[in-house]
Amino acid sequence: MNELKDYQNDEGFLFEIVNAVPSGIFVTDLEHNILIINKAASEMVGLRPGQCFDRKCHEIFNTPMCGTNQCTCHVAMEQNRVNQGQTTLHTEKGEIAIEYASRPLKNHEGKIIGCVEHFIDISERVAQEELMLQQQEELLRKREEDIRHLQEEILELSTPVVEVWEGVLALPLIGTLDSHRARSAMELLLDAIEKTRSPFVIIDITGVPTVDTEVANHLLQTVDAVRLMGSEAILTGVSTHIALTMAHLGVELGTIKVRSRMADALHLAIRELHRRKQDTPLTELILRDAVKN
Repeated sequence: MNELKDYQNDEGFLFEIVNAVPSGIFVTDLEHNILIINKAASEMVGLRPGQCFDRKCHEIFNTPMCGTNQCTCHVAMEQNRVNQGQTTLHTEKGEIAIEYASRPLKNHEGKIIGCVEHFIDISERVAQEELMLQQQEELLRKREEDIRHLQEEILELSTPVVEVWEGVLALPLIGTLDSHRARSAMELLLDAIEKTRSPFVIIDITGVPTVDTEVANHLLQTVDAVRLMGSEAILTGVSTHIALTMAHLGVELGTIKVRSRMADALHLAIRELHRRKQDTPLTELILRDAVKN
């Protein structure tokens, strides 16, 4: 204890203590001249402590705030408070992310005579935070992608296209039918028509509680698209409520074939297929079989 008291007024011992601190420390006067600086601070900018004395701090350190009214020491002395935050230190070797804290230096009378700034290199911490952020964004992106795939799978399950007879596809729609689901159902149905070349498609809306103008128009567009692909659509399961709604909305079904039940539509399609088969010349049937095989 007594030995330490002997060093209290020893400036060299004071510098040894300052240099023992692994983070950067420097002291300036009111004109921002560097009076004290430790090795950690000077080495961060590629200098020795002796090369920094009696030079302006903004001549040694290059940050977006240095040499401006936002200088951290200027703010600390001007406002008589601790000023702290994060910034980027530009050096010859590159940019260093630092965390700083500046506080006014006062004499025994409480008068501000300078500034003490302490700063640490947080580049590794910032890199880890950026890595964690990237990982979180990647997890979030993957989660959103998984949710999207799950929604697509649910949508496909909720709008199945079934081949109920050779040459007859059925699209039973159940539940609330919004424009997105109606559009997706149309795409699934057209893909199935392209694969099977089915002449008839039954669109059953028995399980649909209600439709609006946009959904009704999607149904009409689906029927038109089916016709353009060489198939014929039969609409079934139109409830009284939906019929009144479509009539009130002014939706014209036009030449669309409508049946009350899916069974009635299936009988109609089978009869029509049988009639077409009887009316088709033998040579055409042979060519069709050859194309299928």
